[in-house]
Amino acid sequence: MAPTREITVTSMTPMPQGYAFLPKGNQYKTLHCRRLTREAGKTVYVVEDRKKAVGIRVPKSIFFRVQSLARETHTTRVAATERRDAALIRQAEAELHTLFPKIPKKEMEVVLKRAFRKHSGRVGRTGKEPMRKKVQLAVIAHIRHTHTEYDQLLNGGLDRQDGRKATWKKLEQVLREWGSKAGKR
Repeated sequence: MAPTREITVTSMTPMPQGYAFLPKGNQYKTLHCRRLTREAGKTVYVVEDRKKAVGIRVPKSIFFRVQSLARETHTTRVAATERRDAALIRQAEAELHTLFPKIPKKEMEVVLKRAFRKHSGRVGRTGKEPMRKKVQLAVIAHIRHTHTEYDQLLNGGLDRQDGRKATWKKLEQVLREWGSKAGKR
């Protein structure tokens, strides 16, 4: 078996015979197409347009096999994702109760809904921070945007750092009202 490889090509490069294009965006399909193509000893072509990856080209037989697998497992994968997401929200809610025991229920619901919304790019969805830190940052951002004049200051031309300094006392006051235990162990 020949060594497997990935070759980067432009979107203008002709499609190799027997290959199909899989656009970027479906993690399940991309992962499985890559893995099965490598296992078959074939080349994966990474397609770029203006130096940005837009998809991959893989053998048609693998492409269609993965399409079929994706359809067959869709319901199971969606259910597993929903369970993971629910567990994440439960964990965040427990941490919120621990760090901010006096946070009003409505405020807690808004923080959870906003900071932990899928595909939002917000702090609650990052895998890089521990839950405690995610919750602290989410609450601080929530207070900053809903309980201070931070946004108006920015709209008035103040830069972010100065806006944060100008609203820090109000932010600290709300944290105290919510029984903040952030930073305490």
